[in-house]
Amino acid sequence: MLYDAYACWRDLTPAVERERTTLEDKVDFLTDKIRIQEMINEYAFACDSRGWDVLERLYDENIERVMKGTLDETVRGRDALIGLHAKPALPRREGVVAPPRDLTKISGLEIRHLIGTQLVRIADDNQSAWALCHYQMALVGQEDGEWHHGLHEGTYLFSFSRATGQWRFTRHQIWTNNAANPMFSDPRARKAA
Repeated sequence: MLYDAYACWRDLTPAVERERTTLEDKVDFLTDKIRIQEMINEYAFACDSRGWDVLERLYDENIERVMKGTLDETVRGRDALIGLHAKPALPRREGVVAPPRDLTKISGLEIRHLIGTQLVRIADDNQSAWALCHYQMALVGQEDGEWHHGLHEGTYLFSFSRATGQWRFTRHQIWTNNAANPMFSDPRARKAA
């Protein structure tokens, strides 16, 4: 999975960013990089705290999310994507035998996106940007009076645009082993297999 993510990164982004020479260009460049990093953190906190209004501000109206790895999903449009954050479908890739778990049966469900190892590139025209990040997602909650927890990891390749005047997420490519997380796969199905 990591090789695929890094290969896409290399195909999509400039290997070396254009040198900014004036003080104003350098300040704008650094400000843009910081803003992209803030947006990634805002995205994580918004998903974890169910702050869908924050995602409405961060996402372009035509955002696209493509999930690969153990999942296989493509969704287009801000409202559709926020709807899937609120009620995940998590369709499995063909050949993955791990039926989704009914998350509505887990009380006190807490989710934590732990995003690190960020690479950020700004396009020469300062209107597009990309970020490659590794992540882990930790979940904990109770089902039938017992505490359960799970963890999975993956890689994000985020694309951004400033076409509207402010930076917005325009695309999420996600390579994930989500289906291996015991919080996202039905434990009864695993025991029966």
